Amino acid sequence: MAGLSGVGVFWAFSSLLAALAGSVGFYMPFWLRGYMGETPVYFGVFRRCNYPRMNEFGSLVMVEQCGRYSTFEDIPSLSWQIATLTIGVGCGLAMLVSLVAILAVCIQGIVSPTIARVAGILQLCAGMLIGAGVGIYPNGWDSSEVQQACGYTSQPYNMGDCTLFWSFYLTAAGAAVTLIGSAMSCHASKRKFGHASYADM
Repeated sequence: MAGLSGVGVFWAFSSLLAALAGSVGFYMPFWLRGYMGETPVYFGVFRRCNYPRMNEFGSLVMVEQCGRYSTFEDIPSLSWQIATLTIGVGCGLAMLVSLVAILAVCIQGIVSPTIARVAGILQLCAGMLIGAGVGIYPNGWDSSEVQQACGYTSQPYNMGDCTLFWSFYLTAAGAAVTLIGSAMSCHASKRKFGHASYADM
C-alpha cells in the first residue's frame, strides 16, 4: 500500500467496483422489462432483447435474442441517444481514474495530492455524466417500441405496464459510488501539501 493512505486504498477499490458496475449496467440491455404476448422484452439505452420480426409468410414472430441497434440513429429515442453518449463518456472517465488509483495502491508516487484532486474532479464529472444519462433515460419511454411492450400506456417518466430491471439500478449505483469516490479522493494520497521531501522534488 505504498502509494496511498488507508482512505486512498478504500477509494481505489470502491472506484474500480463503481466503474465496473456502471460499465456493466450500461452495456447490458436489462434496464426496462415489458412483455409482448407471453415473451418478456428488455430495453437498455442502446441494446434490447427479444423483438418482433416479419417472417417469410408475412406474419410477426418474436426473435428471442439480444443485440444492439444497427446504427446510432436506430436507437428509438433522442433521449436514449443522449444517454448513450453521456453514460459512455462517464464510464470511460470512471474507468480511467479507477485504473490509475489501483496502480497507485502498489506504486509509490503515482498519486500526489494534486493528482488526487484532479482524479476527484474527473470522478465528479464521470458520476454526473452517468447520473444524467440514468436520469434522462425515462424521458424516452414514449417511443413506439417501448409502448408496444408496456401496454401502450408508457409516457416520459411513466413506464406504463413495464418495470425497471437490474441494469438500471446497477448503473445508478455505479454513478452514486463514483460521486462518493470523488469526495474521498482528496484524502487518497499519503503526502500532504507543504511536506514534500527532497526525494519528491
